[in-house]
Amino acid sequence: MWNIVADENMPLVEELFSSINGKPAQIQRLAGRSITSSDLKNTDILLVRSISQVNEELLADSKVQFVGSATIGTDHVDLDYLEKQGIAFSNAPGCNAQGVAEYVLTSIAYWAEQRGVDLNIITVGIIGAGNVGSRVAKVFDSLGIDYVLNDPPLAAKGDTRNFVNLQQIQQCDVVTCHVPFEKEGQFATYHLVDDAFLEGMSEQSLLINSSRGAVVDNTAALEIKRAGKAIDYILDVWEGEPDVNLELLEQTLIATPHIAGYSQEGKIRGTYQLYQAFNQWKGLESDILINELLPEAPKWQWSGSLEALYQSLKPYYDIEADDQRMRQVKDEIPQKFDFLRKTYPQRLEFLDTL
Repeated sequence: MWNIVADENMPLVEELFSSINGKPAQIQRLAGRSITSSDLKNTDILLVRSISQVNEELLADSKVQFVGSATIGTDHVDLDYLEKQGIAFSNAPGCNAQGVAEYVLTSIAYWAEQRGVDLNIITVGIIGAGNVGSRVAKVFDSLGIDYVLNDPPLAAKGDTRNFVNLQQIQQCDVVTCHVPFEKEGQFATYHLVDDAFLEGMSEQSLLINSSRGAVVDNTAALEIKRAGKAIDYILDVWEGEPDVNLELLEQTLIATPHIAGYSQEGKIRGTYQLYQAFNQWKGLESDILINELLPEAPKWQWSGSLEALYQSLKPYYDIEADDQRMRQVKDEIPQKFDFLRKTYPQRLEFLDTL
């Protein structure tokens, strides 16, 4: 029998992992922040999200053979330690790409509605053209919104798409960030959007960050606003989470607590990708299809009207309401941050019909 410990907030673990190769599995659900080494003494499979720190301290005395993280990022996992111990690992890149694309599109629609901007004449600069950035681009293709891409790592690997440099991204009406967090190296993303980048952005432009908080220098972003530059910020991620720069929060057009990809279908896809990865590791067939698990997506079309676009998106993604909730609890954000994420309304995958 396989013994599994899984984060209590991961959906469909029982449906996907209760039987492995015809043998029953014992599944224990625990709060992600509370998983300790004593919980893993006899555990074979550990399934987590980003709030669990997976390292030697957690795993040293365990029997864990496979770790799965239902997230895109891996900065909460000591990959070197897992490799040295021969522990298999998988994450779930792209699982929440659709949710982030919805967030970005809704954010731009809200900004355009507030500022009287014509979406037919703007250009969006997408920094990062991986799973999420590519999905954002796909949505823009469907809606006829102009965009340019920047992704030096993919360009270096031979990706044939037409990439531009950061100086060209700076000149766009909207800049949206979709890169992983890399502290060092040739393609470091720490403070990729710094004071020089912000100073080079156009007046009346918009910066969206839904990737990692430290991709944008939060101190520089605040100083630029203090200096009077007319840039709007829509920030879903923050340096030092769950501690948030409250003065910067007050300078944003929209502030949300790291929930851009926090959707029903994104969480389902995350668990499903770990199910697929585990089966591949064990040489087993994945006999459950993702389409059997996802809710039916409502049909959605854009008539070309900004107001129609905004009103169509709002029932599924009430960004104004979430911003209001975050501002109401701003003095208690370190305590409320995870609560806001858990209570954020679930969204359906309604843009796949475009």
